[in-house]
Amino acid sequence: MYQVNNRIAVDSDEHFNKLVERFHGAPERMKKVPGFVSFRLLKAENGTALVVETVFASKEDFIRWTESEHFTKAHGGRSSANRDANLDCYEVIL
Repeated sequence: MYQVNNRIAVDSDEHFNKLVERFHGAPERMKKVPGFVSFRLLKAENGTALVVETVFASKEDFIRWTESEHFTKAHGGRSSANRDANLDCYEVIL
């Protein structure tokens, strides 16, 4: 499996609320993506960041998703080539 964590800085309560609303339906939408395993939205204890944690069956599934129409639509029309992300990627071993 392959886990991708996208850390998003949060600068205000309003920004936090907008992001949470944006991701509210993501787990259900992601179920349509081939190779999708799980999704979680995490809040840093100090409230300055959200982490979008997504797990795929393989790295290849993640890459295919970033090149898909589903990804572009979910990211406001931005393709994988021009997205602004702070990603940490992991191969799951246990």
